[in-house]
Amino acid sequence: MAPASQLIDESGMEVFQKYFSRLVTGSAPQIFPSPNRPVSNANSGNYQLLLNEVGKVSQDVNQAGKIAEAIETANEDIFRDFDLSTFMEHFKLDALEKTILALAFKTGSNRDLKTKC
Repeated sequence: MAPASQLIDESGMEVFQKYFSRLVTGSAPQIFPSPNRPVSNANSGNYQLLLNEVGKVSQDVNQAGKIAEAIETANEDIFRDFDLSTFMEHFKLDALEKTILALAFKTGSNRDLKTKC
């Protein structure tokens, strides 16, 4: 039986978009803490999956583009005014990883996210 990440990778972009947006949405209290979003450890497994996906940015040439597209096309409230810099800081991305991810957003279609890079 193939690991879940391998199945996601083999299933195409549409599946990745839904998968990644759900991981971000479920982990939003940890990424974007606020009084309105209490942090809970209930989604710690999902958070670890999200860490793994974000960690692939410097190893997989397509990962940053997949992440950017997933965030740009997501419909959940958390993505309407997405704070890209907080997202990158939360995951402690180094300068190279931040640049790779920012470039992926620069080439994307969402004007708001392009200006945040």
